[in-house]
Amino acid sequence: MYSRCNNRPVCYPFELSSQYLCPPLNSTIRNDGICPNATWNNESITVAGGNGIGSAMNQLSYPMGMYVDHDGIVYVADSYNHRIVKWRPGALSGELVASSQQLQKEKNQLEYVASFVVAKNGTMFVCDRPNRQVRRWIPDANEGEAFIFNISCSGMFLTENGFLYVVGDEKVIRWPGNEVVAGGNGAGPGLNQFSATSRIFVDQNEVVYVADAGNHRVVRWPHGAKEGILVASGVVGGFPLHTPVGVVVDQMGSTYVLEYGTSRITRWLKDDPYNGIVIIVDKPTTNNPVPLAPYTYRYELLFDTEGNLYAVDQYNHRIQKYQIDKSACL
Repeated sequence: MYSRCNNRPVCYPFELSSQYLCPPLNSTIRNDGICPNATWNNESITVAGGNGIGSAMNQLSYPMGMYVDHDGIVYVADSYNHRIVKWRPGALSGELVASSQQLQKEKNQLEYVASFVVAKNGTMFVCDRPNRQVRRWIPDANEGEAFIFNISCSGMFLTENGFLYVVGDEKVIRWPGNEVVAGGNGAGPGLNQFSATSRIFVDQNEVVYVADAGNHRVVRWPHGAKEGILVASGVVGGFPLHTPVGVVVDQMGSTYVLEYGTSRITRWLKDDPYNGIVIIVDKPTTNNPVPLAPYTYRYELLFDTEGNLYAVDQYNHRIQKYQIDKSACL
């Protein structure tokens, strides 16, 4: 049963379903207002965690994923604490959303959450990578339920129309239907292949953008394509693109890439895959309550509705926000 339909079981042939019967789960189309001259403050703001490693509600332990809703609430995959927490804007501590006991089934323990998305009605979809499945957790339910099987999920994306895209095992599938929409041709360097996929982004035209980490590139797959189109690859700022693990796209079609093990975020203009621009190089934040790790290992990159960028700073156990400056936008 579709979670936004009538609260009692109602069956319709799939081809007769529509947004009138089952309205979209969430909105991912945002009027971000980003222009070519927009910039981002390189000195980030901590919006979750940042109080050292730990299990207290003001702490995180090696977070690996996040989700920012339309109210600016940041949901965090607090992976080594085996929980999902949410931090409201300006909060000094988080609130428990779900723990491993709630998200797991008795026989398939959820070891950690690597990636997840949250629908507007509060339903969460969670990558349970060690058990090769995707789990769904409906608000007020006692436990999560597995509903997509046999995929080692590393990332997911929920669209305006209620389609859930899941990446793993060198392919991207779309649910409902479990249709392979990108990859599926084994691991390799070909444009119809991936190697160690990470996160994905899906635009309003159902074009899938994939952070192809093992091939050190980002590719896009238009709906129905048999192979990907190169979006980002090559040298930027004097250094080659290396292990992209986060990707988002603005309404102009520019692609933003987060690399694992570097301190930079790059922007790649539409149809120019070889000439990226460094837009963010982390500056040390001031007045940190605990010493910071001397290296940068980050996962996930997201926009909020205003165009601010967010990144998971895994080894510093925090979520960072980079504020946008639109003063040069006309």
